[in-house]
Amino acid sequence: MSTYLTNAFSLGMLTESDVVVHIQEITPEQLKQELTASTFVSAVGHESTADILSKLLGIHILINRQAIRLKENDIVYVYQLLQRLPEGIVLNKEEIMQINFKIYKVTILKNSL
Repeated sequence: MSTYLTNAFSLGMLTESDVVVHIQEITPEQLKQELTASTFVSAVGHESTADILSKLLGIHILINRQAIRLKENDIVYVYQLLQRLPEGIVLNKEEIMQINFKIYKVTILKNSL
């Protein structure tokens, strides 16, 4: 089992197509507790987002622009902005902080159907 922190989730991250994806909204406090209780890989690809998450959670979040591949029992925490940005736009910290967000815990489960 691997644990990741990202700023996006895509079905292209899945290594198998016959899985159940469980999505649960969590608070920043829950995210901090869960990240500090485990070993996780940051896949946050933008410096401004990593800085915001570091301040929000009180733990250092590394910038790591890498593709991840999710397997059964993997968990990915997603910091999701609630606004679609225009193509090619990269926001600075101040601009990102003006956008509402949610945090999701995404767990990849074996399809038991």
